[in-house]
Amino acid sequence: MKLFTGLILSCLLATACASRKESEPVAPPVEQAVATSSVVPAVSVVPESALGPQSLLRGECGLFIWSQTDQTQFIFFQKAETGVATLQIGSQTVTATQTANRGSIFGQFMTEQGYAAPGGEQVLLRVEPGDDLQGGQRITAGHLTITAAGGWRTVIPVRGVRACQP
Repeated sequence: MKLFTGLILSCLLATACASRKESEPVAPPVEQAVATSSVVPAVSVVPESALGPQSLLRGECGLFIWSQTDQTQFIFFQKAETGVATLQIGSQTVTATQTANRGSIFGQFMTEQGYAAPGGEQVLLRVEPGDDLQGGQRITAGHLTITAAGGWRTVIPVRGVRACQP
């Protein structure tokens, strides 16, 4: 019986190997799954690059947020009291309009803020304020949740700083 089972498995393996042409590239399993699945809306909102430099005028305060998984990616910026934020969605830099402002106050911001992006995405930023800094405060943890088409939610762990220009 063991010999028979081994023979069948060998034949199946040989058939599977022989059915692929040598010239066909083999994509890694994860890339194949993403390319052929319905998770594309969730993956397509993950920031692919960073925002450019942002500046504050004298007396202005801003919220600067980086991805925790790639700390070189500056992905979110908001000036206090403007009601808009600049953020990275996929490969695009977009301006989103604030739709919610709740939670606890820290400086000129709240710990939970919602935004509507121009592509229809809903963005929710939740942060945990940390140590005070001269002219600002650390954000020790948080997450940016982007809800895309079809209700797909992508959660990006973040950290950052609230800073004011004297």
